[in-house]
Amino acid sequence: MNLHAFTVTWMTDIKAKIYGVISLGCDKNRVDSEKLLALIRSNGCKISNDIEEVNVLVVNTCAFLGSARKEAVETVIDCARYRAEGKLEKIVVTGCLPQAFISEVFPALTEADVFLGINDYDDFFKALQASYDGGRVDMVGKGGCAFSSARVLTTPCHYAYLKIADGCNNCCTYCLIPKIRGRYKSYPVEDLVKEAAELGEISELILVAQDVTRYGEDIYGERKLVKLIKALSALSNIRSIRLLYCYPDAIDDGLIEELRDNPKLIKYIDIPLQHSEDRVLKLMNRKGSRAEYLALLEKLKRRVPGIAVRSTFICGFPTETEEESENLANFLRSAGLTNCGFFAYSREPRTGAYNLKGQIPTREKNKRVKRMYAVQSEISRGYLNSFIGKTLRVLCDGIDYERGCFYGRAYFQAPEIDGKVYFNCPDAVQGEYYDVQITSADSYDLFGRTAGYCEE
Repeated sequence: MNLHAFTVTWMTDIKAKIYGVISLGCDKNRVDSEKLLALIRSNGCKISNDIEEVNVLVVNTCAFLGSARKEAVETVIDCARYRAEGKLEKIVVTGCLPQAFISEVFPALTEADVFLGINDYDDFFKALQASYDGGRVDMVGKGGCAFSSARVLTTPCHYAYLKIADGCNNCCTYCLIPKIRGRYKSYPVEDLVKEAAELGEISELILVAQDVTRYGEDIYGERKLVKLIKALSALSNIRSIRLLYCYPDAIDDGLIEELRDNPKLIKYIDIPLQHSEDRVLKLMNRKGSRAEYLALLEKLKRRVPGIAVRSTFICGFPTETEEESENLANFLRSAGLTNCGFFAYSREPRTGAYNLKGQIPTREKNKRVKRMYAVQSEISRGYLNSFIGKTLRVLCDGIDYERGCFYGRAYFQAPEIDGKVYFNCPDAVQGEYYDVQITSADSYDLFGRTAGYCEE
């Protein structure tokens, strides 16, 4: 009898594995992660927040800035040690980093087993099985992920983000997003309404996109943000709606009227202005001018009494002079914005500004950021001090055990990017609103108590 050697390949039961997800970067990335979690769960898989019991770890990455790419790589390397310390078998890297830099990261980031791009989640299990069967897998750009409304929320249960579009057509010279995410792509109104309806009881729905104001231009031939807001406002499970990332040139009278008249639409708007000086704005390929920005802000405040306006600015853009930096500080004093974020210009490859002459030293850029924060801090302090002695409606976000009180947000405070209201109350429930009497303030947060609270 002849004996023939043979091997048996056992198919790994990937649905029996325990999965975990780390989401890096922006709130738009968070929504993508939540949809991937829903896909994993819909296939009968278990999800865990404890990395020590996870078999398959997904790291959804950001690549907007060099610092974000560094964080992504370091996160993957740091997590790889759980192969020895825990039960980790596979690391899947998804999102913007592999989408834009796969030729660099695949050969270098050997700690990762599977790489997927921003539209490849439909191939998630196929890619993972291929990795178990035969080693490292690059499937970036191989999928054709269709819109999905299913989500596993990673925010506190009372608020959620709704990504209404992906990509961007603005092509600012400092920004990689069009290179990573492609051209602007709106999701149909009916799909977004379905997604929002399936979220459950939501105290605050936050609309996000790279530019929410251009919603609908690509699929309807005209802007349909107001139509979308009205449709979402009709949902009984949505108590309020907040807008982030509205570009100044696309804020029209219809949107302003909706902000004024819709009781569910929070009187808050985030407008990323990025600079105030015309020459710098032109170099950035930004639409608008200093005069137009100030006119828009005046119009918003006049037509929507009490509106809160937040913005972001880049400091140290190539060739920005000391005078232009000081003019930006003066613009802040004139604009009276509720809150601002300031960022040192990051020189990113494959962007229009990368080869501009007149790059500013890092130390000087950081100095200008610090100066702008100091200016805005005084403006914000004055704004917050105006609420002392008044009563604000505050959405309770939870308990701060170190401070021994509850915390939440007033209408002019978006989660994670603005300040908080810390308040004492006999009892408060996450996701409910409370009337809080404001007793003190600093340049970022408010402090107070409800009428029913008595100090012992």
